[in-house]
Amino acid sequence: MITKKQREKLREILGYHYTKEVFKLLKERKVTNKKGNQYSSSMIRNVYNGINENKDIENAIFDVCIKKMEEKEKETKRRNQILDINSSIEN
Repeated sequence: MITKKQREKLREILGYHYTKEVFKLLKERKVTNKKGNQYSSSMIRNVYNGINENKDIENAIFDVCIKKMEEKEKETKRRNQILDINSSIEN
């Protein structure tokens, strides 16, 4: 289950519009509910908010988070390279 502290950190990284990406990842992985249907956005939000527990959805949320972090790091490096800024120097 996603804890409150985890949710706060996830929100910093993912923002509030994360369900489409999680939904897409679940679809790629062919993860479905007991009836064989795709999970709804509300179920994804419920797992994210700690109302429901579902390991497949939780893993997808964290995988989307990792992807976002990697994209952000890559973009920062690219911008620093364009501006000829040494990455060891922090603001």
